[in-house]
Amino acid sequence: MTVKNVIWISAGLLITAAVAAVVLRQVTGQAHLRDLGIVTAVTLFSSHVAMIPLLMARGKPAVTVFQAAFGGTVIHLFLMLAMGAAIHAMKWADRGIFLFLLLAFYWFSLVFIVIAMNRIFRGYLHPSRMTDMSPTNS
Repeated sequence: MTVKNVIWISAGLLITAAVAAVVLRQVTGQAHLRDLGIVTAVTLFSSHVAMIPLLMARGKPAVTVFQAAFGGTVIHLFLMLAMGAAIHAMKWADRGIFLFLLLAFYWFSLVFIVIAMNRIFRGYLHPSRMTDMSPTNS
C-alpha cells in the first residue's frame, strides 16, 4: 500500500463531502455541516482502517493480497455500520439526514477503496507495470 492510495481515498471523500454540502444547501436550505462532518470523519476512519489488511499482506502471494482486500471491504462495512449505529443511538446527528448521508458516503467510499485495492492487487499481478508495492517504496 502506498501513501498515494490513501491520499486519493481521502481526496475523493473530501470532494464528495464538498459536493454533498452544496447539494444539501440547494435542496434543504442548509448545508447540515455538523452531520456532514460526522459522516465524513466516520467514513475516512473506516476506509483507512479497511486498508490495514493490505498493509499486513505485503510481500505475500497474490491470493493472500486478494483475500486481504476482500477482508478490508468487510471491515469497512462493519465499521461504518457500528460507528453509524453508535452515533445514531447517541443522537449526535439529525437522524434522517445522517442515515441518508451515511449510506451515500458508504457507497462512494467503497468505490474509492475498491479502486485503490484493485491498483494494489494489479501491482502484484504485473510488477513490471506498477512498482507501488516494492519494499523500498513505502
